Amino acid sequence: MRSIQDTEFAAFLLRVGDGCEPTVDEDMIKLPSSICAGNGDNISVDNLIHQIFPNLTKHVGDVSYMVQRAIITPTNDEVDMLIEKILTEFVGEEKTYYSCDTVPEDRQNLYQQEFLNSLSFGGLPPHILKLKVGSPIMLLRNIDTSSGLCNGTRLICSRLTDHVIEAEILTGSHKGTRVFIPRIPLKTA
Repeated sequence: MRSIQDTEFAAFLLRVGDGCEPTVDEDMIKLPSSICAGNGDNISVDNLIHQIFPNLTKHVGDVSYMVQRAIITPTNDEVDMLIEKILTEFVGEEKTYYSCDTVPEDRQNLYQQEFLNSLSFGGLPPHILKLKVGSPIMLLRNIDTSSGLCNGTRLICSRLTDHVIEAEILTGSHKGTRVFIPRIPLKTA
């Protein structure tokens, strides 16, 4: 995790969390330039990706390269768009996983499958999840905390099967551990 190795960044996070970081217009903070991409101008998505992940095709599967990079966005739609663009940089066969959308039986609330598939909730993967071997992923739920499979854990895909993703944990005390992530039914709260 960056804050462990970067004391300046850790101090910034603490100031933000404690409400001590100076604000702009009472509800915004100015981010340090060292954690921002571009120079404040509108940067294209492709340029952003190439700035954060330079020479990505040469570093597919490179754990140290992947663990040092991340793009943070405010919305799931932006995340989905970035993932789709970044995934094209990875060589190899793409594996597509589909969600299984169901609603508790309720005759008053009938939903079409297309509508259910279009919904996007925080903490749940999208209806269509595309992955390639070598691509980084992040867990959205606690699966097995004692094994390091926690919300926010970053991994790199090493094998993709119909019902299981084999991956390597990139950070934390379980760094380097190979894990198997099965298809799991998830429910919204």
